[in-house]
Amino acid sequence: MSVTKSRTQDRAQQRARQMRDNTALDRLARAGMAGYGLVYVLIAWLAAQLALGRASGSASGEGAFAELSGSPLGKVSLWVVAIGLAGLCLRQAFQAVGGHGDHDGARRWVARVSSAVRGVVFATLAVLAVRTALGDGGSGGGSGEAGLSQRLLELPFGPVLVVGVGLVLIGVGIASAWRGLSDKWRKDLEVDGQTGHIGTVVTVLARVGYTGRAVAFALIAWLFVLAGLTHDPKKSGGLDQAVVRFRDEPWGPWVLVAVAVGLGCYGAFHVARGWYLRNR
Repeated sequence: MSVTKSRTQDRAQQRARQMRDNTALDRLARAGMAGYGLVYVLIAWLAAQLALGRASGSASGEGAFAELSGSPLGKVSLWVVAIGLAGLCLRQAFQAVGGHGDHDGARRWVARVSSAVRGVVFATLAVLAVRTALGDGGSGGGSGEAGLSQRLLELPFGPVLVVGVGLVLIGVGIASAWRGLSDKWRKDLEVDGQTGHIGTVVTVLARVGYTGRAVAFALIAWLFVLAGLTHDPKKSGGLDQAVVRFRDEPWGPWVLVAVAVGLGCYGAFHVARGWYLRNR
């Protein structure tokens, strides 16, 4: 019975690898990666505007898609981004099932779980892009994080859970910085994207981008920790709330603009990553 089960798993993994390596899906995934990068570039632009004194706005996926919707060919662009993100989601799903053959044992399973998580992120963004294209993108005001804090605070040990969310976000930020500074991102790129002048530019974008993203996660994490310690869900929020919260500090606007630049680099790196994506 175990032999039959093993053979079934092997066939499923082989089929997943074949689907992952499909030419059409590869091109769709590249477009999705570029679209994901564009979302971050727009988030960076919105965050910079908030940091420099814009009264309101949403430096989030909702805000980015709303900004894109208002551009020429906005609806068409949203559908293109949504389709690309859906393709990227499928590629990550196939990676989760049959990919990461360069790893062994526990490392392979960790990599597959990471692919599954990324697939969920891309799927969420794809749905959000479709909703925005259909005119139902939500308020985009960043109330989701505060709502999450409110629900958690109502549970037993709620404040501990909210602080725990903050600590998890800090861990995600640390992982982001480590990935960027250790150049772990290189394994996803073709050789042309790693060498020569192009490789130098891509390296700068990746290192600055992943570090800027890490700082952004740290700012959001601090809001969750503060909400847990004060039992006040209104103190938590997304990047837009973090920007508004810290921009009145003497050092705030400059640090926040630097974070926005980092997020812009992260987005630009993923646009380049879409072009030089290695089909593994």
